[in-house]
Amino acid sequence: MAVSTVRVLVPVAAPRPHQLPLAPRLRELRGKRLGLLDNTKPNADVLLHHLAALLCRHDGVNTVVHRRKAHAATGADETTLAELAAACDAVLLASGD
Repeated sequence: MAVSTVRVLVPVAAPRPHQLPLAPRLRELRGKRLGLLDNTKPNADVLLHHLAALLCRHDGVNTVVHRRKAHAATGADETTLAELAAACDAVLLASGD
């Protein structure tokens, strides 16, 4: 009888710390361009639109740019992220349900 060998692989890697710095914080929102990134979950758009309306009315946000992810389970595509980065001073993300 032949002896067979079983090789067990453990698909675990050591965590890598993120080395990205935090974005600089805005001192105020008056006159700023606000981005909204909707993750497509139910009510995420409702939450974002209410927040944007409040920030426009009370904090003087000047422009609101709306974008929507293709699916809640995936990240936003590079084009959408680049558009928001170029067009906005700050971006709000929301998860609904």
